[in-house]
Amino acid sequence: MQEILDEVIGVLLPQLKEKPFALFGHSFGAMICFAFAEHVKKVHNLEPIHMFLSGASAPYSEARLQAPRRSHLSDDEFLIWVTSIGGTPPEILANAELAKLFLPALKADLYVADSYRCSRPSKPFLSCPVSCFDGKEDSPHDLQAWKIMTSGDFTVQMLPGSHFYLKEAANEKYILDIITKHIETAEMDYL
Repeated sequence: MQEILDEVIGVLLPQLKEKPFALFGHSFGAMICFAFAEHVKKVHNLEPIHMFLSGASAPYSEARLQAPRRSHLSDDEFLIWVTSIGGTPPEILANAELAKLFLPALKADLYVADSYRCSRPSKPFLSCPVSCFDGKEDSPHDLQAWKIMTSGDFTVQMLPGSHFYLKEAANEKYILDIITKHIETAEMDYL
């Protein structure tokens, strides 16, 4: 996770110091957003104007810590699991040669997600609003555990669909509308 953070911070930090920013992360991306927000707050005293987190339990929640580790599955078991959650183009998974190329990178990302550990915040370290989204048919996530990281507003919205619910056109539009509304409001307050 630290390597990912170092790379992202190295690229984004100059822009973050210049203007307000928001963060959006789905699944593993939600954990990266948390680690990123925690780091830039602690080290650079910067925080987003809003965090949008989707499809994941908070990294310190018991639900996440007790979730099955998928990165150690055999390639066949991993393919079955990846197929079951959707989101990966079926033509990649159906082509053995493409799957062989694709699987190591996906398993490496999942290994980072499985291995990432952080302490539960003892108090909020952010003051920005946090909005959580999830698919109603996805495996349950402890979205409420995200609340502890902020003293700002906190909302949870469940939308139709499974883990990749946000790829459905109506959900994508809904989420983009919510993000746009919050960012426009936050920018006006910032100015």
